[in-house]
Formats: sequence, C-alpha cells, structure tokens
Amino acid sequence: MIHHCKLVTILALTAAVLLLRASLALAGNLPVSAVEGTAVQPAEQPAETGAEEVATEEEAPPETPVETHNFAQAFSGYRFVGTDASGGRAAEYDYLHSSAVGGLTLNSLGKDLKFAIEGGYLNDKDYHGDLLTDYKGEYRLHLRTESLFHNLDRERLFAPSPFSFGGTTYTAVTDPPVDYGIKVEQDLAQFRYKLHDFPIHINVGYWRMVKDGASQLRFADAAFDSPDANTVKSQSRRIDRQTHEGTAGFDAHLGPVDLIYNFQIRQFTDHAGTPLDSFSSRSIGSPVATLVGSGGLQAHNEDTDSRFYSHTVKLHTSMTGGIVGAASYSYGRRENLSSLTGVVGASQTTNTLQNAAGDFSFTPCKWFSASLNYRRQEVSRDTPATLVSAYAVPVPSNVAVRPAVDTQKDLALATLSLRLLNDLLTVKGEYKGEFLHRDNTQAWLFAGDSNLPEHSALHRGTLTLISRPVKGLRLKAFYGYSVTDHPAYGNAFGEKHEGQLLATYALAKRTGLTASYRVIRESNDEISRPGFNTNNTTTPPTLVTSGQLYQFAREKRTSNTSVSLWLAPVDRLTVSGSYGLLWNKVEQGVLFSSAVPGSDAATSYSNQAQLYALNGVYQLSEQLALSLALQQVRSLSRFDPTFKTVTLIPGWDTAGVKEISQARTVESSISARGDYRLSDNSSCSVEYSYRDYDNENVAFFNGTVQTVMAYLAVKW
Repeated sequence: MIHHCKLVTILALTAAVLLLRASLALAGNLPVSAVEGTAVQPAEQPAETGAEEVATEEEAPPETPVETHNFAQAFSGYRFVGTDASGGRAAEYDYLHSSAVGGLTLNSLGKDLKFAIEGGYLNDKDYHGDLLTDYKGEYRLHLRTESLFHNLDRERLFAPSPFSFGGTTYTAVTDPPVDYGIKVEQDLAQFRYKLHDFPIHINVGYWRMVKDGASQLRFADAAFDSPDANTVKSQSRRIDRQTHEGTAGFDAHLGPVDLIYNFQIRQFTDHAGTPLDSFSSRSIGSPVATLVGSGGLQAHNEDTDSRFYSHTVKLHTSMTGGIVGAASYSYGRRENLSSLTGVVGASQTTNTLQNAAGDFSFTPCKWFSASLNYRRQEVSRDTPATLVSAYAVPVPSNVAVRPAVDTQKDLALATLSLRLLNDLLTVKGEYKGEFLHRDNTQAWLFAGDSNLPEHSALHRGTLTLISRPVKGLRLKAFYGYSVTDHPAYGNAFGEKHEGQLLATYALAKRTGLTASYRVIRESNDEISRPGFNTNNTTTPPTLVTSGQLYQFAREKRTSNTSVSLWLAPVDRLTVSGSYGLLWNKVEQGVLFSSAVPGSDAATSYSNQAQLYALNGVYQLSEQLALSLALQQVRSLSRFDPTFKTVTLIPGWDTAGVKEISQARTVESSISARGDYRLSDNSSCSVEYSYRDYDNENVAFFNGTVQTVMAYLAVKW
C-alpha cells in the first residue's frame, strides 16, 4: 500500500510540473526545451501594474562535465634473428627464430569507466597482454597473459663408449643432437566487486602456468659390483606440465577493523606422463650372484601430480593510525597424487601447514616508530609406514619408509626507528629470533652425525644508519651479526658478520654517482661426518659405521663491490658506466669417500664475476635519437683441494681435480637503437643486438646470437 501511495504521489507531482511548464510557456511565449528539466529563459520585462510576481524555485547548478582522456599507440615490424654455433646460452630466454613483431597500447580515463590495454608480440612463444578496467570503483577486472621461452642445455655423455670407472664397465646410449627448450605461459584473471551500500569487496581469481616443450633426461641402469650390463642413457623427454589455481574471498570494513578471508586451491598435473623404459634384472655378489632386482618396463623420474588448498583469515586495524595491529591465520594441505603402479604408497603422503602471525606498530610522532612481529609455522608430514615395490626381490616387496620430519618454527622480530637532527640522520635497529624444532630427526641421522639437530636457534641483530649531510648526497651504513647454536647443514653458518656501505650523489642534474661495498664473513665449526665400512656379508652389501668421526671447519668470505657513474657533459647527451665485482671463497674440509679411510682433504672453492657496462643516449636532432649499450660479464670458478693420496687405493689422489672443475666464461653484448620521429603522431625505430657466450674450458655451448628489429609506431 505504501509503494502505491509513493507511485501516485510521484505521478501527481510530475503532472503538476508539466502543467505548470505548459501554462508558463503559453502565458510568456516561452519555448520549452526538448531536454527534460530545462527551459529557455525570456529577456527581463517590466512587471505590469498590479501584476503578481511568479516565484520560481531556484534550479541546482549544472554538474561540471568530466572530460574523458584517451590515448592509443601501436607498432608493427619484423625481427631478424641469426645464430652462430650454439646460441642457447648467449640468449638463454630468447626464441631464436625470425618473426613479425607488434604491440598495442590503449588507455581511457573517464568519470565512470577507466581501462588500460597493453600488449606486445615478439613471436608465438614470447608475448604478453594486459587489460585493466574499472567501472565506478565497483567493478574491477584484470586480465593478463604472458609467455617466454627458455633454452635448455643438452649435455653430452661420457665418451668414448663403453668406458670403465671403478672397475665397472658402462655403455652410453645418447639422444640425437636436438635443441631443447620450454615455453612457459602464464594466464591471470582477477575480478573484484564492491557492494553498493556495504563496505565489502568480493574477490575471485584464476591463474594457470603451462610449461610445454622438451628437455634432456639422463638416467642409469647400473649397479656397483654387478656382472649384468650397466648402461647410462640420455633421451628426449616431452614436457607438458600444467598448474591451475583458483582463489575466492572477500575483504570487509567492520568499523574499527578490516576482515579479509581468502580460499586458494592449486593443482599440478604432468600431462606428458611418467617415462617408461626397459631395465635389466640386477644381480649382486661374487662369485655367486644373487638376484636383487627384477627387470622389464619400469616407470622412473616421475613428476608427481599434487594438490594444495588453503584457508586464510586476516584482521587489521586502520593503516593510517599511530597504532596499527594485525593478525592472521592460515591452514593449508598438500596432497601427493602419485600415479605410479610399480611403487605403491607414495600417494598417501600429505603435508599439513598451519601459519599464524601477529603484528603491532606504534608511530606516535614523525621521528619515532617501533614494531613487533611474530610468526609461527607448523608443518606436519604424514607418510605410509611401507611402500610396495614391484621391482625389488622378492616380488612384491615391502620397503620400510623412515618417518617424516615434522617442524615447528617461531620467529620474533622487533624494529626501532629514529629520525634525528631534522631528518638528517635516521637510525634503525632490528632484532630477529628464529627458533626451530624438528621431530623424528633420529631416523634420518647416521651414527655420530651431528647435523640436522632437533633444536636450533638463530639470533640476528642489525643496525642501519642513513644520513643526508648535504644536498644531493645520501649515505647508508649497515652492520649485522648473527649466531646459530646448532647449524642445520654443512653449508649453514654458526657465526656471521655482514657490513654494507652505500653512497649516492647527484650534482646539478649533470652528474650522478652511486657506489656500494658489501662484505660477509661466515664460520661453522660444528660440521662432522662419520666414516663407514662395507659389510659384504649382506645382500646387497651395506655400509656400517666404522667408528671414525671426521670433523670439518668451514669459513666463507664474500665481497661485493659496485660503482655507477652517469653524466651529461653537453645538452642532449647522457653517458653512464658501471662496474661490479662479486667474489666469494669457501675453505672447508671435504670427505671424498666416507667408506675409504684417509680420504678427507682440505679444499678451497672460489668464484667471482666482473661486470662492465657502458651506455650512451644522444638526441641528435628533434627528430632523431640514438642509443648504444655495451656490456661484458667475466666469470671464474675453481675447486682446489690440497694434494692427497689414499694408501688403500693405489693411484688414487686429488691431482687434476682443480683442472677438470675450473670454469671460465665471458659473456658479451652490444645493443644499438635509433628512433626517428616522422611526425607528431608517427615514428620508426631500428634495434640491433649482438650477444656472445664463450666458455674457455668447454666450447660445446659457445655461440653467438644477432638480432635486427625494425618497426613503425603510430599514436593518436
């Protein structure tokens, strides 16, 4: 009844307004506008004596029109590619084939509707496209697709074939000489909807990754002390892997706090299937060999399918206040979807992850701020007690599985920041504590092995100073100290010092300089490894602890230096150059064989890379601009053990290890570009690039790639 009364009232008022407008038009000879709600006003006339003034309601000022801004640009051309020898490492992420190229950019910024489209096409394996649109802030859509190509190496097997190693003869079966590579494509779709009268957003999304191509697969059908044929194989493997992910959730403003919920599900599938090859039956022992493995077609090197899903809930207060608090919790589960039939039981493996977090920040004034952060992660791994193998003897065989290692990690972080001397100096201090606990570690340790501890604690403190003493100059100094009571692995540190200096200076828009130096020192004195002896009374023979415990010390030093300089000596010319040096060295004892006493030796591993770069841009005229870029990277690495001989193995020593492990590479590139403006809305460009890869020790991957690309661009 109320709705009917409202409708009748509206119709009556509308009829009254129309009748009044018609009466005024007839009385004053006023033309009625065709646009509803507007009228052409007459020239002012003197009122007649005794005439009544007609009072009219003042109309609201017209709404200010909002101009829509539009921009569009497109280019099209062709790209020529030439290679000399192997170009896969010279241009690792470049599809080495000539093709047409093109690109498009469209932008529109209006009052209600805003959208941006951008895309580029280099070839059918290297392209991207992006669409972002928003309508009144209530509907937001984001679509993106991108693809790149990754060239993969093809390693050569040992030659000549057959070859002998450790008294065992091997036959090599190699794949044909083809180029390997993978196309990696990603697609993204996100949609956000805001309810009109409620402070809540609905969010949904979809993402996928597809890897398509071929790679080299190397595996062995061999065993030590086996009289059966031993083979090392290399073959091409089809790659067709897909990962799909979907998300759904919402975020809502609930007065003093904001609430966020998100659900995520992700699934990985290997559509190419698991490789299936014929293997020999395997016997071990002398003089009478015992059958230990059945032969025939066997699946191997599986890329296991898997599924993961999670729920996440977050709460936080206003991000603009002096006090900000936040908390979150997530629950996730990963499921192994193995499809192997020869080994059954892996599909029962699951990982459960729980993450909790809390954050608190306090900023009472502009020169002081403090924050506390806490994180906790629990990982629970469920595995079957046994796997059933169709390949081990007797068939089938139950293979015992060691219990998985569950972990609980707590992380606490405290940060304090002060801005002093009228913002000329900023001091920032930070403490980080990381506490890790593991369950079931004893099942994964050999006797006497002190690594993979049940408990470990990491404490780290840092101090950062940032200063701007004069205009254009910025200085930064950093020092950090870390200590771990029980390093988890051989390459972990027990104590760590790190420092960094950074300076940036710009002078009158003509010159700029950036320099940095970073040094790290790490040490670990808790590395130990047990020695073993071969127990030939079992079939197959097993390793038993010899009782000897080898102690090793590890020292690692890292130094990184970089300098960059840019200057504009004259108008229209800008030149920049840079140099970088990355260097680290590790000195550590190594056990070359845990079953051969006396095979431990001190070693030194070092690597370094030097980067040189020179760039220049010159605006030759209003229409023509030229640019040139030169770059070279020189890398060197070597593994250098002290000379050591083993009495139990005649002729065994470490001579020649340094020479066969050394790698020295030089990567050089030159690129040039010219842009010529034909008119205010059109231009043409030509780009040239030269890339070369040179390995002085292994020339198999050396090669050169040259590209020339010419295109025409138009904007409106």
